[in-house]
Amino acid sequence: MNMEQIYQKLKTPYKHGAVVKFDDFWADSPTVFRYEDTWYMYYVRIAKEHQGSGYETHLSSSKDLVHWNYEGVIFSRNNKDHWDSKQCGGYCAFPDIQFGGSNQLMTVNGNYYMAYLGGYQDGYETDPLQTGMAYSPISPINAESFVRLEQPVLSPMDTDARKFERKTLYKAYMFRDPKETLGYPYVNAYNSKAEDNKERIYLAVSENGVDWKRFGEEPILDETKTIEGLRISGDPQIVLIDGIYVMLYFRYGCMGGENTFACSEDLVHWKVWNGMPLIKNEYEWENLIAHKNYVVKHDGIVYHFYCAVNDKNERFIALATSERLF
Repeated sequence: MNMEQIYQKLKTPYKHGAVVKFDDFWADSPTVFRYEDTWYMYYVRIAKEHQGSGYETHLSSSKDLVHWNYEGVIFSRNNKDHWDSKQCGGYCAFPDIQFGGSNQLMTVNGNYYMAYLGGYQDGYETDPLQTGMAYSPISPINAESFVRLEQPVLSPMDTDARKFERKTLYKAYMFRDPKETLGYPYVNAYNSKAEDNKERIYLAVSENGVDWKRFGEEPILDETKTIEGLRISGDPQIVLIDGIYVMLYFRYGCMGGENTFACSEDLVHWKVWNGMPLIKNEYEWENLIAHKNYVVKHDGIVYHFYCAVNDKNERFIALATSERLF
């Protein structure tokens, strides 16, 4: 595989600033999909004064991937004293992973699904967080139709939890693998945290898209071994480019945060891009961190959504594109 060619297909040098932003809340972790003739974005939102708050899942819509309208909340926190009552940050599940494909969500078992991280304590990403799923038989944008599964589908407390996932599980990227490279139709790539507070990326697999089992004993990406001061490799998104699996993800450590990618032919062994990051902080409005990617290609243009953080206590969804739009 030619990593430079992949980079050229992914690069988005034109930044447009904030596309989803709130005065009193942080917006984080976008995932984007097309439904009928409209684009939608799930993202997590949390109060800036987050000691008594937590992740919730919200929805915005767009006709052009640039201008976004707020639609409302999908998952809210509640007082039910359940494992996911205080944290419920959601991500689209089972998107078309062909880069430049339909960007539609696939139905599984006749339902649309959403993966989410759930927790029972207030605050910003309070441990432990577990992976939940919810389903809707109607549509991926009808909040009232979603039903959460009663129990997490993966947990750091599971008896088979691996060495570096025994504290918290973060973003789950669940997809239908058309190649079934691992021998399973459904794959879940997710980052997890160990007792050393560092994050690596693992895989799980499923026959039916709901019941998950861990795949392999080791992380598929553990850059804490190779990059001094690195704390996180996280928020994976996997797409197919010319038959190659390309994993977009972010790094965070003493160097700050940045979005980059790695390539694989088998989903297990990954070659990491060591050139220019796809996204890094460059401007005053993102002067602390630029990270947490979600990338779509539509009509020949690449749209790279990410979380920008600055020293004004702002955290919002920003956009970069492969072409200058205006």
